Amino acid sequence: MHPLVPITPLIALVAASSCASSTADLQATDSSAHQNFEARGWLNWRGPGQNGVSPETGLIEELTLDGEGHLWSYPIAGRGTPVISNGRVYGLGYEGEGELTEEVLFCLDETSGELLWEHRDSDFLSDIIYRRYGIGSPTVDPETGNVFSMTAAGLLHSFSADGEMLWEVSMGETLGRLTFPNGRTGAPLIVGDLVIIHFIFAAWGRDFGPARDRFFAFDKESGEVVWGSTPGGPPKDSTFSMPVVEYRDGSQRFYAGLGGGHAVAVELSTGRPIWRFPMAVGGVNSSMLIHGDRLIAVHGRENLDSSVIGRMVALDLNAEVGEDGVLGPDAELWRSDQVAFTSSPILVGDRVYLTNQTGDLVCIGVDDGQVHWHEKLGPDQLHASPVAADGKLYIPLNNGSFYILKPGADGVEILDRVQLAGACLAAPAIANGQIYVQTTDRLYCFGKHAPRSAPIWPVASVTTADFRPATELQLVPADATVRVGDPLEYEVRQLDDRGRRVALLESDEVELLKPAVLTGPASGVGVVKATSGELVGAARVRVVPAIPFEEDFEGVVLDKGGDAPFASPPGHWLGGAIKWKVIEREGTQVIARRLENPLFQRTMSFIGHPDDSGYTAQIDFLSDGNRRSMCAIGMVNQRYLIVVKGNYQEIEVSSNMEHLKVSAPFKMKVGQWYRLKTRVDMQPDGSALVRARAWPRDEPEPADWTIEVRDPNGHTNGAFGLYAFTPQSRFTAYIDNITVTPNE
Repeated sequence: MHPLVPITPLIALVAASSCASSTADLQATDSSAHQNFEARGWLNWRGPGQNGVSPETGLIEELTLDGEGHLWSYPIAGRGTPVISNGRVYGLGYEGEGELTEEVLFCLDETSGELLWEHRDSDFLSDIIYRRYGIGSPTVDPETGNVFSMTAAGLLHSFSADGEMLWEVSMGETLGRLTFPNGRTGAPLIVGDLVIIHFIFAAWGRDFGPARDRFFAFDKESGEVVWGSTPGGPPKDSTFSMPVVEYRDGSQRFYAGLGGGHAVAVELSTGRPIWRFPMAVGGVNSSMLIHGDRLIAVHGRENLDSSVIGRMVALDLNAEVGEDGVLGPDAELWRSDQVAFTSSPILVGDRVYLTNQTGDLVCIGVDDGQVHWHEKLGPDQLHASPVAADGKLYIPLNNGSFYILKPGADGVEILDRVQLAGACLAAPAIANGQIYVQTTDRLYCFGKHAPRSAPIWPVASVTTADFRPATELQLVPADATVRVGDPLEYEVRQLDDRGRRVALLESDEVELLKPAVLTGPASGVGVVKATSGELVGAARVRVVPAIPFEEDFEGVVLDKGGDAPFASPPGHWLGGAIKWKVIEREGTQVIARRLENPLFQRTMSFIGHPDDSGYTAQIDFLSDGNRRSMCAIGMVNQRYLIVVKGNYQEIEVSSNMEHLKVSAPFKMKVGQWYRLKTRVDMQPDGSALVRARAWPRDEPEPADWTIEVRDPNGHTNGAFGLYAFTPQSRFTAYIDNITVTPNE
């Protein structure tokens, strides 16, 4: 990092000598610190060409399980593609049952399959069911060899090649990343100095508060947010379409599908939307292909312009973009009635190969969209995608069968087929003459016992030849979460009109305008503004309370609603503004669940910092309703959800509902105030003791805990938050008198 020059105790600039650096080409770098590193292998799930194709030759054409061509297996369940770099295999899997279930980032020796290192994470506060873990892939940075991965609960990690954790970002607790029962996470995209993540987020503010399909870019060295982007409208589906990148019209851009049914183009260095193309009424999950001036996309939902399910299209990348940022129907060069929910196509020469939803392998001409042939391989294909190399196709299917095929002009020859243990939901990977297939039972390695050297992953050289004058400033971090009183440091970059970095500015070249939240003692949100001459830039900052803190809402001005006055909740509550409101009830001000949108029956709003640990939290709560329908109200303490459930007359402690969920009886009445106190203590053996007591507010606090739960894989830290479930959005949940203090 550059030396830091403080401006105030609360905010500083990263000082940097002016330098010209570019991200003009795919995988470009602006640093010479790692110039001698050469990453070799299959570094992300789509391979070196972003299209599922390997340049390797001499690969196997037939194999026998536990025989010739089967080099080794590693016993771990997974649903994602492994990646290979410099003799090491990295993958995401899962092990254990019940509360012992853990996601595992593992590193194996390429030759022997022996474990070199692993990192384990327990799920927390997610909706995942049926152990749907590992539905994603790690990614290796070609410049440094560092490994980036994302857990189902939203932890974004950076590791060295030897397994040292370099940084971690809890995207749910800082950016409002949501979770879904399917557990699909996708994979990080590494381009230059950026790590780009695609998911659905609901944070704070008008632009980032509502739940939207978003992209966030993080600095790969520090984990700080460089930009956030919302290129489409409300999602109808969770999606994880992996972006594909190219250089066009003077800058890098990427293309991806969204949960709202759009294909989008986004400027890579800034996140600015370039265009969107409406396609479907549901999510576009498959990754896309670039072929010259054409973008190939496919989906498995109903089309917007017809009742037909599914469509593969070729879009003209030179088509004119409308004033509303939308590509019109004329941009569609051809379409083919194909249905693929998440399986992604591959491109070999002028042929596109797709495994569709009914288990057919389809060969389509990239120039005209005509189907040349199709071959039935299995009953269905859910997620897994084919790969191509050495004139052959390697295709796993959902039913666990694995094919080696040789495609031709008019059909395909099946060279071999084996039945693997478990189901296949991931694309294979190819490196050093070896082929890797992950199933829900184990990771298989097929190939030949012959030393090889994989092609070097391309890393473009720096060029400054076509830079243009600076037109704006970019502040990093662009979206920060800090505690009250924490220091906040910024790097200020000059960008040209194509989003390319021209220079880093010295602190005396920039004037920072700080929001009041950075100079006062209270938590809140604001925007930091920077000016340098005529250039301007801005960044979002969320300041959360430091423990101890309390909130009784009495100082909140009820300035909305006319005859029924209310106020928005504190701005730093993630996802809070659309789900909570401050009102007056019986002479005091409390927070109440909003009921306007029946889809928002449940809310979990984070208030504290994800690094907080060892604290006791207390709230007062009340539920409207009747004997048959009451609310569930509670809190999050250190990544444990503690809830009093009126309909069940019990208090419950959980982390993930299918792994750790323990309840105890507790009688609760409609219209009566209760008090809930929770505490989490880490134990010497790594377990966590979670305790809670609830009682009527007008009675003395009981001596005994109402419930005590021990989690063998304890969560060591986590942000405080509030929870409420209002069945059918009929009856209101109320909360008051929040206090969070350190454990005694």
